[in-house]
Formats: sequence, structure tokens, C-alpha cells
Amino acid sequence: TVVPIAVNTAKLLPVARAPQSKNILTLGTLHYPPNADGIRWFLNEVFPLVRAKVPNATLTIIGKNPPQDFLLAASQHPDVVHVTGYVPELDEYMQKAALVVVPVRAGGGMRVRILEAFSRAMPVVTTTVGLEGINAVPDRDVFVKDTENEFANAVIKLLMDSQLQQQLAQSGRKFVENHYDWQVILGKMNDVYVQIHQGNA
Repeated sequence: TVVPIAVNTAKLLPVARAPQSKNILTLGTLHYPPNADGIRWFLNEVFPLVRAKVPNATLTIIGKNPPQDFLLAASQHPDVVHVTGYVPELDEYMQKAALVVVPVRAGGGMRVRILEAFSRAMPVVTTTVGLEGINAVPDRDVFVKDTENEFANAVIKLLMDSQLQQQLAQSGRKFVENHYDWQVILGKMNDVYVQIHQGNA
């Protein structure tokens, strides 16, 4: 039996997003190569496609140790790309954003930040690799896209439709409450311990 990671949905409450915002948020430990690679792919390949359809779209990249090319992009386009470095509190950034992108293309493990974004009722666009280990339903709880065009189109669709943002956000929140809240996980762990005790595991 595998017991998945959990989040405290009673503490990670939905944020009051700005539905008309055109800001896209992405976050992660930026010296971890899979995180940097995925965000670099989004910044260089996907984001220009988004801007072609939504010219006022902006990107905020949060995380410690941002690579030099991220900082360069922010310095060259200060009104478009924002690189914050590490921030202790995400709420104010989430409140200004329309959605979260998790453009991971390699690397193992479950993306806790997807569960945290679900818990905050943030719409999420990610990849098949990004969603590994999370049993969310694509197009109901989260958008899962793997090519530049598909990923860009999902982001564009959300930026242009605040009602769709709300549907995805509410569905993601409900999903994490029902499947990945720590009290739900503790119940599963208790079942495992009972099985072990009974010799049935």
C-alpha cells in the first residue's frame, strides 16, 4: 500500500483571486534542474504563444535561486516577466494571478505545489509528467497539456474565461479535499496499520 503525500486544506484556504487578471504564476525550487527546465520551456516556447493571443499576459516566477536567463528575461521585459526569488508567503501573489502553471517535463516525485494550488482554489495547467502520482481528472480538476500549442491554448482559454477559471478552481479544491487532505490520508494510514496488525497487508 502506498500512502500519498497530503496537504492541510483547513490551513491552505482558497485565495480571493482576481478573475480579470492576466497574470500567470509559476513556482518551484529553481536550482532543481527539472523545475528550471520546465519553466524555461514555458518562458521561451509557450509564453510567446500566449502573448500573441493575450498581449497583456504577464508571468510571475517564484522560487529561490533563479537562473541567470530568468533574471535576464525579467530585466529585458520588466512589465511582462517578474522574478521574485524566494517569498515566504504566496497569498498576495496568488491573489493577483489568474492561474498557476506547473510545466514540468522531467523528474520524479509528486508535485506538492499542484496539491497546494488546488487547495488554494487556483486553476492549474500542467503536463502529464507534472501530474504523475496525482489522480486528478484532466479537464475537470486540471488541464494537462504536453505540447507548446496545447499548453498555450489551455492557458489562453483560462485567461479569457473567468467562469472556466472558477469551475477548474472549485473542482481542484473539491478533489484535494476528498483525496489528499491530511485527515483523509490519516484515515488511509490507519487502515494500513490495522491490516498490518491483522497480518493481511
